Amino acid sequence: MRRLRTRSKLGATVAAAVTAVALIGTMGGLPPTAAADPAPATTGGPGTVDSEAGGPVKAAVSGTAPKAFKTYQLKGGYVAGGISLRNRGSGKIKISGIPSGSKIKGAYLLWSVLGKSEGSAFKKGTFAGKKITGTKVGSGDGPCWPDGPKGYAYRANVTKKVKGNGTFKLKGFASGIKNAADPWVTSKAPLAEGASLVVVYEKSTYPLTKVVLSNGYAMVTNDTATTTVPFGFAATNPVGAVKTTFIGGDGQLAGEPASTVNGVPIAAADWDGTDGPTPRYSQGNLWDTDTVNLVNVVKPGNTSAQITVSGGPDCLAWVGQAFSIGVKGTADTDGDKLLDGWEANGYDYNGDGVIDVNLPAMGANPLRKDLFVEMDYMSDALLPAAADLNRIVNVFATAPQAKNPNGQTGIRLHLDAGAARGAAYNLGGGNPVPFDFDLNPVVPQFKAIKASNFDSTARAKIFYYMIWGNGYDGGTSSGNAFAIPSDSFLVSLGRWPSGGTPDQRVGTFVHEFGHALGQKHGGNDHSNYKPNYLSVMNYSFQLGGVMRTNGTRYFGYSSFKLPSLNETNLNEKKGLRSKLAKPYRTQWVCPNYTFKIGGRSDKNLDWTCNGKLAKKVKADINGDGYLSTLGTYNNWGNIVYGGGAVGGGPAVMSNSMKIMPELTLEEHEEHQHR
Repeated sequence: MRRLRTRSKLGATVAAAVTAVALIGTMGGLPPTAAADPAPATTGGPGTVDSEAGGPVKAAVSGTAPKAFKTYQLKGGYVAGGISLRNRGSGKIKISGIPSGSKIKGAYLLWSVLGKSEGSAFKKGTFAGKKITGTKVGSGDGPCWPDGPKGYAYRANVTKKVKGNGTFKLKGFASGIKNAADPWVTSKAPLAEGASLVVVYEKSTYPLTKVVLSNGYAMVTNDTATTTVPFGFAATNPVGAVKTTFIGGDGQLAGEPASTVNGVPIAAADWDGTDGPTPRYSQGNLWDTDTVNLVNVVKPGNTSAQITVSGGPDCLAWVGQAFSIGVKGTADTDGDKLLDGWEANGYDYNGDGVIDVNLPAMGANPLRKDLFVEMDYMSDALLPAAADLNRIVNVFATAPQAKNPNGQTGIRLHLDAGAARGAAYNLGGGNPVPFDFDLNPVVPQFKAIKASNFDSTARAKIFYYMIWGNGYDGGTSSGNAFAIPSDSFLVSLGRWPSGGTPDQRVGTFVHEFGHALGQKHGGNDHSNYKPNYLSVMNYSFQLGGVMRTNGTRYFGYSSFKLPSLNETNLNEKKGLRSKLAKPYRTQWVCPNYTFKIGGRSDKNLDWTCNGKLAKKVKADINGDGYLSTLGTYNNWGNIVYGGGAVGGGPAVMSNSMKIMPELTLEEHEEHQHR
């Protein structure tokens, strides 16, 4: 590392003294330099800069690059964490990211120690309260510390001590100094570099994954060490999710030349000594456990990955590498109709090796459901403000029954309005379209706008498409989704006062998108105004949200199925007949066709609007002119992903199709005046 490349404030005397100490073998106590690590000296190529001992640093790889020692194929993955041990011999490794409900299949601790020669204590330490003795996995020249001319790497199986996420204490590792003194001020052999813990877990809802763990010891100076990670299969098209972790010692704040995977520089593998603890030493902590998701680095058909680590005029010790790859990138693990490989690496629609839709950059995750919607708009006034788009996104983010493989709740909704509403809503696609007062007939005119403004070749399998429009077919309908499910929809509030209120815009978007996601006006049917269907799919709640007893309103879908209501046998004292309805208020149609809003909905709802509560009454409480049984539905538990072309299905719009009627301004105003 860059300990003695330029002179300290003591000038040549210090450099000469350190050189003399190294030559006579009296190692220990004298640091490489007392000064902070300066800028690199000018070089004329490998081997031409001053070394820590004052002489030229020759290009070299000493030892052997990490090689595979353990391979897993399982539904799951791995996580890794590390800690610097330099001038401490102890520390804590924090492990996170193991999903709830996982089973630990393997846990390995890798560490490195520098010294004049291997000591019996180098392979020993205590992990999580248990004494361990490691297996030596490699050795070579030390990374340029005068009192550590040799380096040694070790591995211990600590699976029995790891049950899941947590903090694991390490102590008793070989260290000549244990008071956390800055290594650039004082140093004494042996020099424990650091330790990394790699944990492999299994979870039944996760994709089938190959995990390859490698270890060794390669000291690299002005040269490159290379290893090959075998998959044991040919990568699918698209390639599954790929991740790797670089593990090693002697990284400093100045960093090192780029490490690569399949020839692609990996910026995150910068070997800058940033493992804990904090605050770090003046020039870094001399240990790195750098994990990075590899996007579009492994190509379809690859059977292995080539990984290189390069050291500059500094010296670097490469000790371990963890690597994982999804076996089937063609799977759809989270069930959102977007293939794992698309969400992990991006979508290459024509197979030319160039990513056309960069889904990972947009925030896609193969373990959590994602929905993408491109929004075009006929005027800026019709496009909701960013604050209202935030509300729409939050409706999906708080979805209680997303059934995500990683155990998280919520659906990630990605809205693309182009540059109109800031970076958060700019995925490169949304744009203004020509204003049309009346799309008439709506289907062919909507299709024509979509054909001119939506990149159907690259985006059709990924994005739903919608327009914030003015009106259609000569009326004041609030919108339309054309089919159930669908890949396209329209919100058309331009003929409503002020183009719709913020609540009306939010509610109508969620309503029409709900149709695209397979949801109906009545849940199990298209009957409207059901008081037991607490969803914005219900006209009763589309424009103002579902009322809560705490005064707030909910602009989402129903998350439970309430009991059916038989309009010929209603018990007014039991309300909606479920404690699930307690936090909500509902509304219904009275016999005189006015609307009535109740209090808490689990009891005491005056269906006949006569001021009395009876155990058995008859009433047409949804105002459809019939006495029937009103069923309900759990929307969130039954979302239909991949309507139309999304996910690769056929388009659903045709010029001859009949479209469903939707809530109009006139119907809304009539109900408001009742």
